[in-house]
Amino acid sequence: MVGQRTPFVGGTLLLLLNSITVVGIGVLFFPILRERSPCIAVAYVCTRVMEALLLLVGVVFLLSILQLGESAQGQPTSELVLLFKLLSKGNFWAYQLAMIILGAGSVAFCLSLYQSRLLPSFLPLVGAVGYGLLALGSVFKLFGLPWGILFSGPGGLFELFLGSWLIAMGFRTVTPSIAA
Repeated sequence: MVGQRTPFVGGTLLLLLNSITVVGIGVLFFPILRERSPCIAVAYVCTRVMEALLLLVGVVFLLSILQLGESAQGQPTSELVLLFKLLSKGNFWAYQLAMIILGAGSVAFCLSLYQSRLLPSFLPLVGAVGYGLLALGSVFKLFGLPWGILFSGPGGLFELFLGSWLIAMGFRTVTPSIAA
């Protein structure tokens, strides 16, 4: 475990950065969503905070595994092996629950974007389906079914495409219709 300390700590630092970024995404989208769907705006920020907190719980499990490995000094006992497995499972569960929360909150986020017409209609619909599949895939993973990873692709592609779209094109400006 000593030779793996640097990549292990590097990975946990990346997870910490990801957790901060996840909350930042929710905060940055809040004013945009608040104008159109105040309840969804608050719910989206809350789900991103919950996602980040669960990811941080996973970081604690990972750092505990590192500490456990270093304290074992190459002398693993059956108790240490069991504790390692429990901490690994804790990290796994924290991550999968974070992805379920991300999926649920982001489906509502995408449907709000669809309803507001700030983006071409296909884009938020693809996102809603992708995030729904992500949440479903995480549920499958929690029950030990092997298809979970296949369900994460559409949501990931949506995130890449949404970011690219917003950088290149931005949001549409939607003017409210005036009733005669």
